[in-house]
Amino acid sequence: MAGAAIAVLTALASLCGVLVAGPVSVAEDRTYGRTGDGFLPRTLPTDVDPVRPLSVDSPLLRTSPARTAQLAPMGAEWRATPVRVPYKTPPEPPAAHRPATEPKTEQPRTDQPKPQQPKPQQPTGDKPKAPKPKGDQPAADTSKADGTKAGGAKRKIFQGWAFDRCQAPSVSTMRAWLASPYRGVGVYFGGRGRHCKNQRHLDRSWLRETKQMGWNVLPIYVGSQSPCVIANIKRKFTIGGNAWAQGRQEARDAVGQARRLGMAPGSALYLDMEAYRLGQRRCARTTLAFVRSWNREVRQQNYVPGFYSSANSGVRHMERARKAGERDLPEVMWFARWNVPPSLYGEKWLDRRAWHPNRRIHQYAGDVTERHGGRRLAIDRNRVDAPVAIIR
Repeated sequence: MAGAAIAVLTALASLCGVLVAGPVSVAEDRTYGRTGDGFLPRTLPTDVDPVRPLSVDSPLLRTSPARTAQLAPMGAEWRATPVRVPYKTPPEPPAAHRPATEPKTEQPRTDQPKPQQPKPQQPTGDKPKAPKPKGDQPAADTSKADGTKAGGAKRKIFQGWAFDRCQAPSVSTMRAWLASPYRGVGVYFGGRGRHCKNQRHLDRSWLRETKQMGWNVLPIYVGSQSPCVIANIKRKFTIGGNAWAQGRQEARDAVGQARRLGMAPGSALYLDMEAYRLGQRRCARTTLAFVRSWNREVRQQNYVPGFYSSANSGVRHMERARKAGERDLPEVMWFARWNVPPSLYGEKWLDRRAWHPNRRIHQYAGDVTERHGGRRLAIDRNRVDAPVAIIR
């Protein structure tokens, strides 16, 4: 009974092997692949899905006597040879699923204007508010009352262009020069070092009339000069042994003369210190002491102490003193640097943050001759943003 069962099972196994490993037809070869080196013939039963054929290592194929008989001439090499399936490019999607155009790469726009770099802001008063003149000719002026006070007195600020000369012009000349772009005038009202001591026109009436015309006055006091002054003509007016006391005395003289001419408290008075040799230390100390004393007394008398000098000597000296923390320095800086464009905040020896705002005058040209309204004058040219005299 057991032998009969074994015989039946063996017959069934043989039958399955024939069906699985039957002979390869040309149709099957065309349908599922080709024969040759590196490829194996494929035969599938009718009930096997052709999309997923049996693997060559399938136990069914290895146990099939018919399959073993066909592969016997090839030996065992077929097991080491991989099955190569030709690669097919996947079909393109339907047109309905394709984008109408290819996506564009984001490119930076070139038609956008480049961002403008912020320009450094100029300090207030670097340019007069009036229109700029042609060439180096000044423009019209503006003037205003300043809320700051000098000892309780308000100041009058002038922004514009001014000229100064040794001898104050006559009233008629000042009227004729209304045709000029100037609206400020510097006058030498006092001081023992003043060159034009005999002022033929400068008096209280002159100041009132020029004020009514619209002129702004810059009062200049030429007192004692530095012991190391460069100009020979000024050496007889040098500071004496007690610089501090001398400075206080001359400050009182300046305030007294200003009052007699009708200049009210709050007016600026400019001390003229001609160029001197800054490198001589003892001389520099004496000069600084005189200037500080003069400034203190003028300020105590409720006037505004200003300072005029060469940019390379007196002005540079005051800047050094400011950085060193000295007190009683000038409130307004009037610096002389000729033959350069007018610039209130372009002076190399002055920090742009110092004497600002409304505390600078630049004398940018000297000993020039101009004609306006039929009248010719030899003058110095100035650009102004500073306090002026208050005329009563």
